[in-house]
Amino acid sequence: MGVDRPNILWIFSDQHRGQALGCAGDANVNTPNLDRLAADGVRFPNAYSNTPICAPFRASLYTGKRITSHGVNSLFVPLLPEHRVLPQELRDVGYRTAHFGKWHLSGGDCPSHFVSPYFRPGWDDWVGWENSNRPWNTEYSAGDLPMPIQRLNGYQTDAMVDLSIEWLARRESDAPWFHVLSIEPPHPPYTAPERNMARVRGRDIMLRPNVPVDRPDVDQRVSTLRAYYAQIENLDENVGRLLDALEETGQADNTIVCYFSDHGDFMGSHGRGDKTRPELESSLIPLIIRYPGTVPPGVITDALICGLDLMPTTLGLAGLAVPDYVEGVDMSPVVRGEVSDLREAVLLQYDQSFYGTPRPWETFRSYVTKRWMYSRFLVRDQSHLYDLESDPYQLTNLIADPEHRETVAELDRLLTAELERISDPVLELSDWSAPPVVAER
Repeated sequence: MGVDRPNILWIFSDQHRGQALGCAGDANVNTPNLDRLAADGVRFPNAYSNTPICAPFRASLYTGKRITSHGVNSLFVPLLPEHRVLPQELRDVGYRTAHFGKWHLSGGDCPSHFVSPYFRPGWDDWVGWENSNRPWNTEYSAGDLPMPIQRLNGYQTDAMVDLSIEWLARRESDAPWFHVLSIEPPHPPYTAPERNMARVRGRDIMLRPNVPVDRPDVDQRVSTLRAYYAQIENLDENVGRLLDALEETGQADNTIVCYFSDHGDFMGSHGRGDKTRPELESSLIPLIIRYPGTVPPGVITDALICGLDLMPTTLGLAGLAVPDYVEGVDMSPVVRGEVSDLREAVLLQYDQSFYGTPRPWETFRSYVTKRWMYSRFLVRDQSHLYDLESDPYQLTNLIADPEHRETVAELDRLLTAELERISDPVLELSDWSAPPVVAER
């Protein structure tokens, strides 16, 4: 069963913003291997994190459901086994499934080296941890028991790719496989091996136009950016090693390779750090898909896509049925070049960062088209409208501009209609019922 199915390799990083690729035009970073992957496949510059924070995104990734359906709407909330996940679907049709790296779906904090099998169904091979945020000598577990605690030797990305390459080299049966490599860098702390840090040390960094340069911490921002880029260049090296391993083992032509991240990182844009907001540095993610003979090479598509779509799209590329419970869109016809787009907009949903700690100022819903980003916050004076075509760095909030009153009204109508369609509980909050009132910036 499933002998003729393609293998599937997901290379999944944490906090890699979509702009930080050589092939995306970032002159600060060298990514020849990710650029090679893009040249051999399709790249999505309009790929969004449907919820820009780790655990909620991962729950959507593996279930194909929105945060308001699977219930993981913040950190410290587990994905319950009542929700089927992609490895279960693939294993049921004959795939060998393997997860190597960060899981972050059992509700735990960091560092936590063990994930109970109860919270991670569907995996045949397991080498991983719940959450670490310690990229050096990361502790993990292998198999179904918490002991013995195991430790990676050296830098997490290098060591995990060593283990993944060993696993790929052992694939001798005809059964197809699904292998996920989920690494934490370039998530903070911003550190990388000396060989990578040495290359960026002293490198001139071109700041994005939306990074305030009159702040006293600008030099520290530049230093942090250098380390961030060192992490990405280390990641790129290791992507090259994985691609080479597929070639050397004769598996490249029959393997779907997807590279993506869970969300971005402001890195000083808009005077902010971290993620958890709708602005592009936080919500845009890199997404590259290669499948020789099926995906045309060297394509850059402006199609809208989000993390919710990766499960159904992967199943579609593998020629498998998408389960009825999936709420994302199967974008495989776009990936194969059969149609130009399947989405008019993407919906971003964000509730709060931590379970049990009300943070109403964080809650937002965004309706994003190719031209517009309209975001409505629970704390209404944060709401915004940006014209992404004329203002890609989101320097001018148009929501209080009288000339855009009709645009605001129409996008608010579309956002509300979508929230009503999916029965989003945010509509029941009294603070949400009033229309946005936003002062000019």
